[in-house]
Amino acid sequence: MSSYRIVPPDPGWPIVASQEIKSIVGALKPDPHQVVHIGSTAVPGLGAKPIIDLMLGIPEFDAAQNNQKHIKLLEQIGYEYKGTQTILGTYYIRKAFPRRFNLHMTELGGSFWIDHLLFRNYLRSHSEAARQYEDLKRNLLERLGPDPDKQAYNDGKGDFISTILEKAHS
Repeated sequence: MSSYRIVPPDPGWPIVASQEIKSIVGALKPDPHQVVHIGSTAVPGLGAKPIIDLMLGIPEFDAAQNNQKHIKLLEQIGYEYKGTQTILGTYYIRKAFPRRFNLHMTELGGSFWIDHLLFRNYLRSHSEAARQYEDLKRNLLERLGPDPDKQAYNDGKGDFISTILEKAHS
């Protein structure tokens, strides 16, 4: 079954995210505040793809040697490194079993870090915007079909996300 489908909100998502964050903290030993739950599953009441998105803040994005150490430790707990080209500004690392997690290793306090927290927090505190975002995602998937082009799906959300970020930054 495609992960590109919107499922009803699950109040268990934050619990599952918290458990996975503990696993990551146990493997890497960062400050626990450097691993956060982001994305739609981090917004109570928001329908989402059944994937938990997490973000790991690292001191320097381009410090390749240290980041390779992190990637190897993450591989030991079931993650698979997918590269830096998938999502610019991050090392994209995915865990597919027993549940799907996307981990975005990015510069702590960098623009990717800040924008993802601002977007999540805005949707958490503006339920109408969260509803509009869910409607947009559902409409995109209906228009793009059962196996959508991932880039087209992400591009289709771009204007909405930019508008929310403008509001969140002000």
